[in-house]
Amino acid sequence: MRVIVFMDACVSVDERWERLGRLKPEEKVAICLDMTDACVRICADGIKAQYPGISEEELIAKLRERLEWQKRYRKREE
Repeated sequence: MRVIVFMDACVSVDERWERLGRLKPEEKVAICLDMTDACVRICADGIKAQYPGISEEELIAKLRERLEWQKRYRKREE
């Protein structure tokens, strides 16, 4: 996996956008997928903290509920 650093404190916001613009489309997709995976893991960890001992099946069901809720919530704001 290639690690791309965009939060370099010495680089301006404009330079960060330029760096993003120079990425290949597949690199941009990979970054999006990595960010999505991280968000799902964080959400799953939150559910596990709320429900210690939750089964994998229940975890997946609750995770789906939260993700669906977020989709519905975003649509209301549009």
